[in-house]
Amino acid sequence: MKLIEFEVNSANTQKLAALSQFLLSRAQDTDAEKKISIAAFVDLAKNVGVSLNDAQLRNLVQQAPLKELIADVTDTEVIFKGAVEGAPNMTVDQARETVNTMAQRALNKKGL
Repeated sequence: MKLIEFEVNSANTQKLAALSQFLLSRAQDTDAEKKISIAAFVDLAKNVGVSLNDAQLRNLVQQAPLKELIADVTDTEVIFKGAVEGAPNMTVDQARETVNTMAQRALNKKGL
């Protein structure tokens, strides 16, 4: 039997929200497009300790807090909202530090 259900818990959703906020803020700071490929987003999520696939991502973006950060998930891309109302009040540096901390914890769990 294969378990494919993503366990929705506060820690995982907070990690994904922090990652999304970081990517959105980074795109705004660099005047880049506010989107990323699904494969890249899933890989980044794995780097911060959240294992999910594109179908699970599509389900999660319909729930808070990701629905305030992500506008749409197409067949190939995650599109972030431009002006996020009610988004976590987090600067780029805070989001970067959060993502770095989560990545370090993930590496420590793997024993690297």
